[in-house]
Amino acid sequence: MWRCEYGKEPFDMRLFVLLCRRRLWMVLAGILAGAALAGGVYYMKNVTFGGVIPYTMDSKYYLEYAVDPGDQQPYSYFASYTWNDLLKSEAMVEEMLGELSVSMTAEELKAGFEPELMSDLRICYIHTTHRDAEKVREIDRVVGLAMSALGERQKELLEVSLLDRGEPRLAAPDLRTFRACVLGAVLGGFFSLFGLGLQMMLDEKVYVPGTLARRCGLPVAGYVAREGKPSKELGIQLGYLLGDKKKVGVTAVGGESDPEGMAGLFGKLEGTGEGRTYTPVPGLSQAPEAGERLRGLEAVVLLVQAGRDRGKDVEEMLRQLTQLGVEVDAMVLTGADDRLIRHYLWGKRT
Repeated sequence: MWRCEYGKEPFDMRLFVLLCRRRLWMVLAGILAGAALAGGVYYMKNVTFGGVIPYTMDSKYYLEYAVDPGDQQPYSYFASYTWNDLLKSEAMVEEMLGELSVSMTAEELKAGFEPELMSDLRICYIHTTHRDAEKVREIDRVVGLAMSALGERQKELLEVSLLDRGEPRLAAPDLRTFRACVLGAVLGGFFSLFGLGLQMMLDEKVYVPGTLARRCGLPVAGYVAREGKPSKELGIQLGYLLGDKKKVGVTAVGGESDPEGMAGLFGKLEGTGEGRTYTPVPGLSQAPEAGERLRGLEAVVLLVQAGRDRGKDVEEMLRQLTQLGVEVDAMVLTGADDRLIRHYLWGKRT
């Protein structure tokens, strides 16, 4: 008795990999599209519409710390966040605004510089950034005055001296277009593979004989390749499955298969039995009255076109034949990809 159980059909990873090899261009297209999309969006956002490139300037100060008279040990060094709190305190910002020769708000001033301590805690770097080169110089100058003032006011410091002062220059933008392209390529490849897997899970078409036998629960004698070459086992399997039945009808699920040509091919195969005749019968979808002709025959071979006939079409054909009292003795996969099937069965006992 035939059956169609799609819900219990396992995912065939081997077949999926082989089909992906044939559709490798889709994965490559997804990778290229993902890289182009991510890289293009990132470049447009950060370069084309990234706004005016600001100027930057760096100054370096040496911090000489005092000794605690209580234990004759140097005071603890200030960390970067301490310098940030000291220099951007309300009182210090007011003093710096009073020293500026250009108009600027307190928020603009505080956003324009950043103190930083690197490997040596006795050296403080002041990074200044602004869209106006003249304001960059002014911010750096008044921050330098504030550094000197802190050196005089803080008991922990003996002196703050300027080591180096640069010149305003255009800030090199931190562009990561290549990383964006790589990320887009990875995501594009992943979603392409995911899409292929989802398509295969929803694909009801049959590509190898094993899938057809597992879905329908009926014996599959073999396959006929696209070039018209039958599989090696087809003749022997037909002879075994048909037994001593002499009048055999050959019908098809859809219009892609050629019952007349297949009937002639089956008659020439060795092992199909002497005196057996194969009669081509149009499929029920093309000729509904074909059921009467099939009922007058001893056996029926059903042709299923590989990669064309949908699972629901095969199921509907078997349902109609069962209602008419016609039993399918064997199925044959036609128009099959011989190379795909050989690779699929490679390493397996057939």
